[in-house]
Amino acid sequence: MKTAIILAAGRGRKIWPYSSTRQKVTLPLANKALIRWQVEQLRKAGFERIYVVVGYRKEQVFNVLAEMENIEYIEQKGQGTNAALASAIEHVQDERFAVLYGDVVLTDDDIKRFLNEQQHAGAFCSMLIHPLGSERPSDWMCVRAEENRIIEILGHPRDNVSFRVAGFFSFSKAILPYLLRNPGAMSSVQVGMMPPDEAQLEEAIQAAIEDGESIHAVETTGFAYDLDKPWHYLEASFNWNDHVCRRIDRDMIGKGTFISDAADIHGRIVTGEHVEIGKGVIIEGNVIIGANSKIIQGAILDPNIVVGERCTIRRYCQIEQNSTIGHECTIGHGAEVGGILLRRAYAYHYGEFWGILGDNGDLGAATVCGTLRFDDQNTIHTISNRREFPQFGADAAYLGDYVRTGVNVIISPGTKIGAYSVIGAGTIVRQDVPDNSLLYVEQEQVKKAWGPEMYGW
Repeated sequence: MKTAIILAAGRGRKIWPYSSTRQKVTLPLANKALIRWQVEQLRKAGFERIYVVVGYRKEQVFNVLAEMENIEYIEQKGQGTNAALASAIEHVQDERFAVLYGDVVLTDDDIKRFLNEQQHAGAFCSMLIHPLGSERPSDWMCVRAEENRIIEILGHPRDNVSFRVAGFFSFSKAILPYLLRNPGAMSSVQVGMMPPDEAQLEEAIQAAIEDGESIHAVETTGFAYDLDKPWHYLEASFNWNDHVCRRIDRDMIGKGTFISDAADIHGRIVTGEHVEIGKGVIIEGNVIIGANSKIIQGAILDPNIVVGERCTIRRYCQIEQNSTIGHECTIGHGAEVGGILLRRAYAYHYGEFWGILGDNGDLGAATVCGTLRFDDQNTIHTISNRREFPQFGADAAYLGDYVRTGVNVIISPGTKIGAYSVIGAGTIVRQDVPDNSLLYVEQEQVKKAWGPEMYGW
């Protein structure tokens, strides 16, 4: 099998506030766009021809894959994953091909094992599936599987399933008639559930099952993330850094890099060219540092951190474990940050941040994000009028691109702030803030006369 199709056209509304400005397949993991990681994984697995189905913010996909060869782009016609594949299949010459959802994060090992197993299965279709564990089945496209066979696919069911769709498939061209007869909505749902008016690929596969076709199941052995909501992106990034950094078994120091003898280093370091690690810096584990970045003046880096290019991290700030700092970020003067800071984010003059800070995010002095509720419970989120119960990052802050906060802003646990928004000085943010908002406090003031006479003169 030499041909793969990546579906990268969806709008991804539920990952707001990042969907307002981004095609989510271009969100970076360890400072490289997710879809770029996927193309590299597929190349490593032996694929020679890669088609990418694009739609929403397609220019961003073109940009992150610009210099990669043998990629053909196909404009999606219609809505949903069924329409995306139907748009691409006419371009495929091979009888058998792979399909990968552009918003899933998989390990190299699971991709390789899936491809090996599907080759010997001889099935109409093979699907990679992931154990639900403690996740709610109603959040996902789910499957019932027995002895490596898919028995049934159910759209966002209440119960009676143990696996969810992991977003990697192999098909023969015999799938085409099922794509063409897709009714335009998921019919394989439990009584009382309400599918949206959108043609899903899983509906076509379920129709094939009902016609007696054999659908082979391969279970993941590593992590598998679907970047559906913002906390899925945060968790995927956290574990991807762990995955990448733990593999570092020796120092790899770029040309022109200076490491002070007075730096306290307890791990392996990978750097680009002309990096500076200065006096008093503490590095607690394996880290990756991009070219022309400066880690100086007592900065503290916990394990498994990825720092981008041209960053300045200094003056006794602390970067928490498994965090990603994007290119051209500035962090300093006692700031404590963790999670993901995207390109050109700025955190300075004390403050605490845990979550995702979008491109050009500007945290005013002493901006604090609360991460622990008084009731010790996880924050319940609302997305598309539905209550959500994140298992990771429930109390993190999610700030979109181009957000600015004034001095002494307090952001309550689990708050999301939309892109192009400003939060005025001293504001306490207790609920989500829409895109393009200015939120500030109007303060009532009292003015009285005062002077030496108040002290008996």
